[in-house]
Amino acid sequence: MGLQNKLSEIQRLIEAFEIEAGKFHDIQFHTFFITQDGPNIDRKFDPQNHTIMLWQYYGPIEGDKDTGQFMTDLQDSDLQWGIRGSELSQYGVIEGEACKLFARMAIRAGNLFSGDEAWNIKSRIVSEIIEEERKRNPTSKPTIVTNDNPLAIWLNFLLYHLSMTNPGREKSCKIEPDPFTLSLIALERLADQQAIGKVDRSTRKLVDLQFKVAMSFSGEKRRYVSLVVDALREQLGEDAVFYDHDYQAQLARPNLDTLLQGIYHKQSDLVVVFLCDKYAEKQWCGLEWRAIRDIIKSKDDERVMFVRFDDADVEGVLSIDGYIDGGKFTSKQVADFIVTRVAEIEKDG
Repeated sequence: MGLQNKLSEIQRLIEAFEIEAGKFHDIQFHTFFITQDGPNIDRKFDPQNHTIMLWQYYGPIEGDKDTGQFMTDLQDSDLQWGIRGSELSQYGVIEGEACKLFARMAIRAGNLFSGDEAWNIKSRIVSEIIEEERKRNPTSKPTIVTNDNPLAIWLNFLLYHLSMTNPGREKSCKIEPDPFTLSLIALERLADQQAIGKVDRSTRKLVDLQFKVAMSFSGEKRRYVSLVVDALREQLGEDAVFYDHDYQAQLARPNLDTLLQGIYHKQSDLVVVFLCDKYAEKQWCGLEWRAIRDIIKSKDDERVMFVRFDDADVEGVLSIDGYIDGGKFTSKQVADFIVTRVAEIEKDG
């Protein structure tokens, strides 16, 4: 039974993940790699964690000798953790007191996919990894396996959804937002499209785009902001709104700070800032905020719009600055306010 026939189950999962995302659990999702030289991470995990193998690149198998060694390694392996002797293994780890709860819910989400759909996810992941490994060694014949455990299937789907299947063997990666919120967003996309796809919505180069609106927010408000963005897309069209998840693949690059500052400072007609107590604490929000403050300094303040969720102090925002109350207005109403501002800017321009 495919996704089209599981909309009621998807909706139940959406409701369950929405409840947990709203509790703001202290929970994190990390990926890390293990090579023949050991793990590429030196930090200690929270004692409350759930770790699982996601996929393994065993290495090239090009002859009888390689095949024999592979069979020996396979027989000597604890397959829960993969095949002994693999060149590269990716693991996912959920950390925090709610890790067991998330694992149970993620297993249920992983069981959404039929055998063919799970195979589709695995095939796409394998294709991406093979492409990356062949860049390193064009003549190799990579051998790759993925974990069939429903939890691994769901985590692999989330990483594929974010275009982060293989972010680089040389580094570990903290996945944002938190796994409850990320799962909620992915499930909403499944309910809308009933298809396995990536979050990236554009194939055009970021540097070539001029956005009507750019969103600046902390991860705690992603759920609300994603609903605002959904409403804006319907009214403003394709590539009119800069929302990070829509361009995830292009954002997975070095010197991201300069790219983001260029988008907020020069490539956006209007920047909407969602202010809350966490906004000033976030590193990436701080980088975006520097570009936004320069816009205000340049007396170009009609290009900036504030949406507030609380009275937290944010350096550079004064008590006389106007804002929309995010606690009072719905995401659809905020989207309508933004469209009105965009129209004003276009009229004045």
